[in-house]
Amino acid sequence: MRRKHDLRIRFFNEFSISSSYYEYAPSSHNSTQLALLISYLVANRDTKVPKEVLMSMLWPEEKGKEPVGALRNLVYRARKELQCLYPDRDVDYIKFTQDAYYWNPDLYCQIDIVDFENYNNQAHQETDPERQFRYYYRMSRLHTGEFLSNLTSVEWVQYRYTYYKNMYINCALNMCEYLYTRSHYDETISLCDKFIILYPEEEGFYRYKILSYLRVNSVKTALEYYHTTLDFFSSRYGTDISDSLRNIHQEILARLPNTKCSIDELEVTLEDTVEADKTFYCNLDIFKNIYQLKARSAQRSEDKYYLLLLTLLPAKKDNIPDSVKTKEVMNALYRILSVNLRKNDVFTRTSLTQYSVILTVTDNSNLNLISQRILKAFKDIHNDTEILIDIDWKIIE
Repeated sequence: MRRKHDLRIRFFNEFSISSSYYEYAPSSHNSTQLALLISYLVANRDTKVPKEVLMSMLWPEEKGKEPVGALRNLVYRARKELQCLYPDRDVDYIKFTQDAYYWNPDLYCQIDIVDFENYNNQAHQETDPERQFRYYYRMSRLHTGEFLSNLTSVEWVQYRYTYYKNMYINCALNMCEYLYTRSHYDETISLCDKFIILYPEEEGFYRYKILSYLRVNSVKTALEYYHTTLDFFSSRYGTDISDSLRNIHQEILARLPNTKCSIDELEVTLEDTVEADKTFYCNLDIFKNIYQLKARSAQRSEDKYYLLLLTLLPAKKDNIPDSVKTKEVMNALYRILSVNLRKNDVFTRTSLTQYSVILTVTDNSNLNLISQRILKAFKDIHNDTEILIDIDWKIIE
């Protein structure tokens, strides 16, 4: 007869340990240190962890000091809390030997990250695609959230967080691949939609979605979604798409109906119908083409063309703003550039903290005026002195 698990331990989303009597969940106890101690010992259950390592992990700001008493007290609290899992038994959950603590190896535990990795290994070893898909499906059922999602500021958690996140993304891409190659296009699109919400930076999900649109003959939808994806990566991340997606674009164009249009119909298609009163914004790919066109015409034009690079910088080198703050400031800078440049100027997002601009001016004085206008507008709406804006420029010739 198969032995029943003593404990069920969960790392995905929030940490928890449960038995048939009780569940320990840090969110209900409001003790981060307690959760860190127990989760670290379980995550490193095959290792005897020296006291010094635990103290360094739990109190990183106390370098040079040894809070031995605090650790001893925390272990006492942990043992007392864990005793609630089986109140009628004398179980030593956290053991101690040779100045090191470790999780009791005699406890029979079902641990989600262990099962997750086992399924991943089995999937990689499996040669039959259908059985392989079943392992990936089981992985997806286990993954209820990111690894210790409420403790991601802790260094060791960050490493595991990234490790399991990458494993899950790989699992999801393999599931998409299986469904797509089996012609389950609607299911592929639905699965891609789910993972695009979770991991919008992963280009592979957009690829399978566009390919699935093509296979169900939704060519126009595929083209529209391709351009939406292109704009998203440019505006959100300041990056261009890969050759893999660009090749799909060629396939989309080849599948479009070969119908002729009149010059009036062409004009309607080319007309700017979105924010025509603002500065022209485009993705990096189009920006490159415009730059090359300006460079070719620079020698024959009386106007001068300048390339501007606007970069957000922390006022203090060690005081780097978080991603949420950076996103807010970049959105504000986008609005500034949209209304403070002229209609015949062009700008794009070049990186997470940079915008590039192509200006058409008659002389350097106009360039300085425009730069000052941008800096003033930025200062007017952004009073935070932690972030500065640097403007670099170069003539296009």
